Amino acid sequence: MQKNYADLVQRAKNRSNPDSIRETELFSKSFNEDFKGLGIPYSEVFEYVKRAMQGVESEYTERTIEAGNKIKEHLKRNNSSLDYKFQGSVMCNTHIKGHSDIDLVQITNSFYSHEPIVKFNEKFTSSSYLTLGQKQNLLSVINGTPYKDDVRDNLRKIRLEAETVLTSTYKYVDITKSKSIEVNPTNPDRLVDVVTASWYKNVDSVLDNDVDKNGIQIYDKEKNLRLPVDFPFLKIQLLNGKDKSVNGRLKKMIRFLKTIKADSEYNLKEISSFDISSICYNIPTWKYSDKPYYELVIVLYSELKKIIEDENYRNSIRSIDNTEYIFKDKNEKLRLLRLIFNELLPIYQDLSPQTSFTKFL
Repeated sequence: MQKNYADLVQRAKNRSNPDSIRETELFSKSFNEDFKGLGIPYSEVFEYVKRAMQGVESEYTERTIEAGNKIKEHLKRNNSSLDYKFQGSVMCNTHIKGHSDIDLVQITNSFYSHEPIVKFNEKFTSSSYLTLGQKQNLLSVINGTPYKDDVRDNLRKIRLEAETVLTSTYKYVDITKSKSIEVNPTNPDRLVDVVTASWYKNVDSVLDNDVDKNGIQIYDKEKNLRLPVDFPFLKIQLLNGKDKSVNGRLKKMIRFLKTIKADSEYNLKEISSFDISSICYNIPTWKYSDKPYYELVIVLYSELKKIIEDENYRNSIRSIDNTEYIFKDKNEKLRLLRLIFNELLPIYQDLSPQTSFTKFL
């Protein structure tokens, strides 16, 4: 299907830089240099690809984080004993909307869950190279005192207190959602989702005393329970680390797939940013570590084609934090990936005649 690149370019502009902040500075010079180097005339398909891969203008992201920090400070003044951390695509710089929302997690320190204690004991007794500090870290869990109160009551109290603080401070607050409180502080005008959770510790996080390796269990107010463990801060750490090693190319691919998903006429909501990030993270870095932005399209084309055609390979793909399979026993996600591939295919075909892409096939 032929793409209307003029329309797609405008959508990308409106999405990532809605107020056209430093539009000329951001793109004109770099586009001229790109096309001069390629020895080809300007092409809208190249502009769309570049814009789809480009990060959101930093001023928008700074405003988003500013909104999150304002909410955090209000909550912190009410309860300074909690840990407050941001999660999500803004913290990875893989968001594609200038006016992105941000997730703020308030985490109780009254208790935590952990991996089976046998794993901590095994590490303590079988590893001769542990430092004294590492041994003490492991013993803090092994000899930990069980929490005597009801964890659900603790989390419910934290959630309800946050609702009270936020509704008394801000005009636009939605407390009806089961997993988060949605706040719009208006200045800056961003949505902030406040999530309540408890910590989940594993051997690696305790051994290294690294909070970002901890998992969290989000509290569901409607069901009055904790959800299965998730590792949002570890995902950020791993993704940022790998992206740095390839000079930003990993995040360019993630943003590109998220953009063509957003521009599709199909409803692709069920294939998430988490899924897309995991797909790109799984690609061996040698395949793209030296590629210019336009050649990343062929890398993605080849990867999605392989995922669709090779069931064994598809079923081997795991999440960034290695806790779950992305496609195994999930036929609906495969169907949606095929639709994303169908959006990618004409872009790949339109780029190919204008470059020397074919030599990479």
